[in-house]
Amino acid sequence: MRLVIFYSILVMLCFTLGKAHGQDEFQRIESRITDFIKADAEISASAQDFKKHVLSIQPEGRWPDIDYASRAETNWAPLSHLNRLKQFALALHTTGTPVDGQLARKMVSALRYWLQQRPVSTNWFQNDIASPTAIGEILLLLKGSNTLPATLQDSLIRAMKQGDVLRVVGANKVDIAVHMMYRACLTKDQTLMDSAAHQAFLPVTLGNRQGLQQDYAYLQHGPQLQIASYGQVFLIGAYKVASWLRGTAYALPEEKLKILDHYLTGTFLKTIRGRYIDFNTEGRGISRNDVLDKMNISTQAGTHSLLALAKLVNPENAVLLDAADQRIQQIRAPDFGIKPGHTHFYKGDYTIHNRPAYSFNVRTVSKRTVRTESGNKENLKAKFLPDGSTNIQRTGAEYFNIMPVWEWDKIPGVTGRDYPVDQKMTIDWGERGVGAFIGGTSDSIYGTTVYQLNYDEVTAKKAWFFFDDEVVCLGADISSMAKEVITTTVNQAWAKGPVKVFDQGIKRIWQDSIAYYFPAQGNVRWTSEKQTGSWFLINANRSKAPVQGKVFKLWFDHGHDPLRQTYAYVVKPGMSEQEMINNPTLNTRILANTPAIQAVENETLQMVQVVFHEAGTLLQPDFSITADQPCVLMVKNLKTRSPVLYVADPTQTLTDLHLGFRSAQLEIKEPFPVSLPQGDQKGATVTFQLN
Repeated sequence: MRLVIFYSILVMLCFTLGKAHGQDEFQRIESRITDFIKADAEISASAQDFKKHVLSIQPEGRWPDIDYASRAETNWAPLSHLNRLKQFALALHTTGTPVDGQLARKMVSALRYWLQQRPVSTNWFQNDIASPTAIGEILLLLKGSNTLPATLQDSLIRAMKQGDVLRVVGANKVDIAVHMMYRACLTKDQTLMDSAAHQAFLPVTLGNRQGLQQDYAYLQHGPQLQIASYGQVFLIGAYKVASWLRGTAYALPEEKLKILDHYLTGTFLKTIRGRYIDFNTEGRGISRNDVLDKMNISTQAGTHSLLALAKLVNPENAVLLDAADQRIQQIRAPDFGIKPGHTHFYKGDYTIHNRPAYSFNVRTVSKRTVRTESGNKENLKAKFLPDGSTNIQRTGAEYFNIMPVWEWDKIPGVTGRDYPVDQKMTIDWGERGVGAFIGGTSDSIYGTTVYQLNYDEVTAKKAWFFFDDEVVCLGADISSMAKEVITTTVNQAWAKGPVKVFDQGIKRIWQDSIAYYFPAQGNVRWTSEKQTGSWFLINANRSKAPVQGKVFKLWFDHGHDPLRQTYAYVVKPGMSEQEMINNPTLNTRILANTPAIQAVENETLQMVQVVFHEAGTLLQPDFSITADQPCVLMVKNLKTRSPVLYVADPTQTLTDLHLGFRSAQLEIKEPFPVSLPQGDQKGATVTFQLN
């Protein structure tokens, strides 16, 4: 009997200790969240604004300058009511404030007024994420201050129950999980905390319909490339929650931390050159001023910046994150810590090519993905943005805030109609691409990207071949019956310094440390003139003030009604004018640029890259390659007895294909089969060695 009593007491003691430990852990999480909110509120606080808002609030709890009936999608006026109250809550959270009693009464009146009005926006984000998040932050700052009557606090907590966390995906799921976590802290509801933590980390997986993909691209709003926009929100949210929950039973699992870190260091940070990110990654955010400047993710922005949070959650990445931090803060040059790398995102239809001297990225779209969106009256003129747009950066600032003055039918890299007036988007929230043969190969250092354009009554076969010092850009089968002239834009960036034209007939042009070669010449045109626009013209929520700047613009003029026309140009970033004078030759040789085959050889690297738009043979005096299906391939160690092949299926429909190969060193008499990746790996590169 005594033994039974002893074990009963022991069980009860263990249960009590476990519960106490759970409460201690819960308290630790709440304390971290509150400290986080407090620090954020302090950063945005302004003593002058605080005093003005205290004096101007009306007895009934409203401000005269806020339109509480506004239903605006962006810059929603009622949200400023809650943001002002957050500053009040911060003051009340800080002890010794002489106006605590008066301020508390105003806080109570203002929160009651909010509940009475229940403002609503036509943008679900304001209702389901922004408002409940702000309310939760106010309540956590006020917790323990006895400022609010219990009934008012309960009503506000009920008002926070917005958003369907099970329905939303990606960054939006994390955002809703955060204000669920706030509610859990306010109500001490461990079940709710369990659910919130689970939902917050659920997007940190691969192979989602939206969100992180198997290739580590980030897609949202359908299968639409959103690496920087929603992808950045996702990163900040996930690392923020991970920092709150570290060292607890709710902590981010190790396997998920590896995925999160890989997306940050292997994708997101590689799209940033110096201080500025690739414009292709921002989605409709490209139409917002200053959006390409990523100083806000550096540690200069504080301990709650993305890089600071990532380092806190996983100190093992400190070296990589510190190098990125120093580049963004411009403490070190844009090439600091940069290693050669190449990635083709077969899920995202996007290519990153990094070298210490430059980055050169390409954005395409297929029937598997969605074109860059317009929405909330933003990004009104980016109709042609995903049609092979190229981002060529040396310092990183080449395109920073250029968007208001861009000629939007001459986006760098794009082939299309030269309209007299920039065309507005006609479909909100993106439209599906139409092409099937879009993809590329990658060995992590070199690669090829192909895009079969069929949009706006223009067709073309476009390909990019990436090497160390040179990127070869080819176009074939360019045709259109549209009434406008058809052009292919080589670049449209801020003009910096003089433009130097070499050779008669424009065979070479140099500007801002970038050399452009035109092996087949063509009708090449350029300007370096002042262009004028406004942010309002591309984003109706922005300023109408005129924006001006001198822009360097370089393009091919294919004329009216082109039929099976071609273009060829080679970009060599990081060259001085004198180097271009002393070394007019290229390391690459164009082997084919036809509707059937596009191919380039780099003899120094013993490498050939080929796009087979249809089954056929690339026949050269010293080697030949045959494919029985359309594909993209790269051959390394070309002139040895052990060539290495890299093959991808841009259509993502094939299970296998057959290749033939012959060279002076090796001849394979019969075509050999190649099994292609399936499932979530469709479109990925497969590699094998011949011998």
